[in-house]
Amino acid sequence: MIFKSVLLASLLLTLNACVTPPLPEQTATPVSRVSRLSTSTLLSELSRVAALSPEQRRRELAALDNERRFDDARRFQLAALLEREDGVDALERSLKSLAAIDDVDPRAHTLLDLMKRSLAARIELRQQTARAQELQDKLDQIKALEKTLQQRNTLPKSP
Repeated sequence: MIFKSVLLASLLLTLNACVTPPLPEQTATPVSRVSRLSTSTLLSELSRVAALSPEQRRRELAALDNERRFDDARRFQLAALLEREDGVDALERSLKSLAAIDDVDPRAHTLLDLMKRSLAARIELRQQTARAQELQDKLDQIKALEKTLQQRNTLPKSP
């Protein structure tokens, strides 16, 4: 039994010696992993954008708007900057930018899904708030109309 273990170990060592070492310019990580966005990259970008002043965010947003082609990192940066804006259009644009990101690791994908859900909920909240305000304005108009009709009906009639 010991002989088989020693034979197997020597065979594996011999086969391992036949493997050519990687060239110095080759990296240990595969190319597909290098281009992927990681969770730590996304979180650090979120915290960086959160620390920016409104003026700095506007400048970075303007610089990104001038670019023609985006990689996934730039798309996420654009989405993070737009998330801080108040308008529904900016939130929808941020959501579209996040939807275009495709090369992320599984843990970062969870973070992207959470951001997408958060943005969708904020958009829906803004739309519902606008609809509620519109309905409140109509209700106020109806109340004002009702009040004028009541005043018209309660005026003393001259004989």
